[in-house]
Amino acid sequence: LKRSVGSVYEDAFDFEAMSDILGSSFVNGAVPDKRRRRIRAALSALKSQKFFEVDGGGAHNFVFDRPTRALEAFYERLPEMVDLIKAMTIARLEIEGRYKEETHDAFFRRFDERFVEPDDLGRFPSYLVCLRNGADAKTEKAMLTEVLSSGLPMKVLVQSDDILEDASIMSARFSLGVRGAQLAAMAVGLNNAFVLQSSGSALYRMRDSILGGLKNGQPALFSIFSGLAGASPGPVRNTPETPPYLRAAAALESRAFPAFVFDPARGDDWASRFSIDENPQAGSEWPVHHFCYEDDNLQKISEDIAFTFVDFAAVDGRFGENFADVPRSEWQGAMVPVDTFLKLDAKAAAEKVPYILMIDENNTLHKVIVDVTLLEAAHRCRKMWRNLQELGGVDNSHARNLLAKEKGLWEQEKEKERNLEALRSHSVPVPATSAPEQTAPVPVDTEQDDEPAPAPSGEPYIETPRCTTCDECTQINNRMFAYDDNKQAFIADPDAGTFRQLVEAAESCQVAIIHPGKPKNPDEPNLDEIMARAEAFN
Repeated sequence: LKRSVGSVYEDAFDFEAMSDILGSSFVNGAVPDKRRRRIRAALSALKSQKFFEVDGGGAHNFVFDRPTRALEAFYERLPEMVDLIKAMTIARLEIEGRYKEETHDAFFRRFDERFVEPDDLGRFPSYLVCLRNGADAKTEKAMLTEVLSSGLPMKVLVQSDDILEDASIMSARFSLGVRGAQLAAMAVGLNNAFVLQSSGSALYRMRDSILGGLKNGQPALFSIFSGLAGASPGPVRNTPETPPYLRAAAALESRAFPAFVFDPARGDDWASRFSIDENPQAGSEWPVHHFCYEDDNLQKISEDIAFTFVDFAAVDGRFGENFADVPRSEWQGAMVPVDTFLKLDAKAAAEKVPYILMIDENNTLHKVIVDVTLLEAAHRCRKMWRNLQELGGVDNSHARNLLAKEKGLWEQEKEKERNLEALRSHSVPVPATSAPEQTAPVPVDTEQDDEPAPAPSGEPYIETPRCTTCDECTQINNRMFAYDDNKQAFIADPDAGTFRQLVEAAESCQVAIIHPGKPKNPDEPNLDEIMARAEAFN
């Protein structure tokens, strides 16, 4: 053939490769019976499979209402899956001309479920288990643990319509709790399953994470609060006038059902795997919003209010008996917002009355006090959220302790440097002479003249040289706090704001250099509580 082609097209053909192909071909295109049977068996397995619908043929169902049924279906279909994987592999080898009978025949005779790899499972549809209202998940909890730790392509959707539960003496719980969130937390502890928790209001924002969990060949749990209000015991429905989207958003905002994603495929450390970024103001204990209203004299009043678990429960008709409206004439200084009350120790809390703000149908503002049942539930919710923050790297206690330790070491080094500098600046050099003379000792002034004079007792002040220009204080009140020419903060006018703002600025200061002193207005609301908070910074 090479001689007949001639030298003109000699470089266009690889005659050695062509010789190998033609040498191994069969006379008259005949295929050996053994190979024909092998190809027909592979084609038969491909045509009869039920994992993918082809030409309108029936296919397996992959949606289940119990994890036990999903597992049973998976193991029942496993031999069929193994045969299909074998057929697809043989077909690929035959198409590519790489099937070697002396090697592959023995391999495929032994081929069973032990040879199935995660990549093989990834070619097949995942099994979806749909549970609803938390009760299903509770009864199937043990089996859910088995499913999520199995490594199989099982996707579990738990839809919670009502995350508040009544007090139950039988379960030794004398206050309200939150269902659904504990299930996702348990799944995170397995450490090998994809876990996503979210309310229905955040699903669109979290769509990329949801798609990632669905495409992942590993087990996955999606715990979703729908916001659908169920019927409560008695004639009162929970929240019939509240749209499910708003109810779901309130659960997310109040930390009753926080959002998070745990994806083991993202890395080996928690910083890569775990995220709480989709929560409102994820760095705060509770989301805080600026609220403006008019008082009886039509004067504008503005304040920052936190949206807590108690606010979420307040819109549920079942818990109306846990609240009491306080007439305006009986408002008093001992009444404090719920978020403030939750921070107090037992002794301080005994002297305070927690309340939330509510508005009636006439847009009239009310202060509504809260009973201990809801407060205990809010305490648990607050602790649960704090644990999630720790996992998400927000104000992590280990990092905070390490930072405090390093800061202490740094301050010790700076103190040594200051002492050495003081000794150098105040020392008197002794002139060199040919012979020593008896001289009276020269006293050394060890006082540091360059130390800033302390502020008058009770006056607020800032350690300006240590300011890091974080803008926290100026954002609170830019008339009370200002920057000097070095872009470092000082108190421009202590009378331009309230003592509360001074304390809040001190609490938000990243380097703790703001000292609020003592209040100038003895009639400022909630003064006892604010002064207690100020003690840590004076």
